[in-house]
Formats: sequence, structure tokens, C-alpha cells
Amino acid sequence: MKKTLSILFLLSGFMIFSGCPYESDVPIDAPSLYLNNRLLGTWEARTNKDESFKISKSDEFTYSIEKTNKKSKETDVQKYLAYGSTVGGTTFLNISENKTDGSPKKYFLYKMVMSSDGMVTLSEVTDNIDERFPASDSLKKFIASNMKNSFFYNKDETSYIRTGK
Repeated sequence: MKKTLSILFLLSGFMIFSGCPYESDVPIDAPSLYLNNRLLGTWEARTNKDESFKISKSDEFTYSIEKTNKKSKETDVQKYLAYGSTVGGTTFLNISENKTDGSPKKYFLYKMVMSSDGMVTLSEVTDNIDERFPASDSLKKFIASNMKNSFFYNKDETSYIRTGK
């Protein structure tokens, strides 16, 4: 019984600390950063070669992203739209599913750092944030006042490398 309780405690601890990105009803701001052509192409995570991401231009501010699961026997492609926002000199991505059914968009927020060698590192804004924001300006102010805190991001960062154009 004691062993079972210990295992349940460890599993619940794992579930708490393995967060998902924060999901917002509003983006940080409207698209206004021009596309960075260095981001266009095919990418995969350095530690997970099972998924690839094809990033292309949707418009002058917005990226179209196709996420493909290479392990799936059937073609499993998920489509997203993303654009950058700058908060206090730091670039964040606003990512939403590319839905065509008219349902409201939800935005996943990531801090993005591009290194000089072309690698891109994304840090998820933690889903431990309880606050909901009615407008982009209040979300942006919240990010500006909390983005330097370590608890603001999930523990794991994911680094991506370009595998093709």
C-alpha cells in the first residue's frame, strides 16, 4: 500500500510539472513584425526527430506551419498560423491552430530565441497562469512584468534545427 501511494504521488507530481503552454483567448498584439526569412523552411527538434515543421509565408507578417508526425502510418499533418510580437526587446510567438470552422481562436505563447548558428529555441509560457485577459494590451503588460521570472516558463526548452528549405 505504501509503495502504491508513493508511485501515485510521483505520477501526480510528474503531471503537475509537465505543463503545457499557456492558452490565451487573445494574442499579445496584432501582427506587425515582418517575417524573418531565416525561419522559412523545414525544421525538427534536436531531441525528437519524429516530428517535422514546414514553415512558409502566409502573408507579410504571418507564418504558416505544417507539423508532420513521421511515425504515423497515415499522413498526420496539423496546421497552425504564427506571428511574432516583441515585449521588452524579447520576441514571443503567438501560435494558433489554422481552423476553418469559424470557432474562436486560442493562442499558445512561446518565447523565441534565434542563435547565431541558426538554431531556434522556444520556451513555453507556463499554463500555471490563472489570469485571463480580455484584451491584448492587458496580456502584453502582464508578460512585460513577469517575463524575467523563471516560473513564467515551463522547465523544458525545445531547440530546433533547419533540415531543409
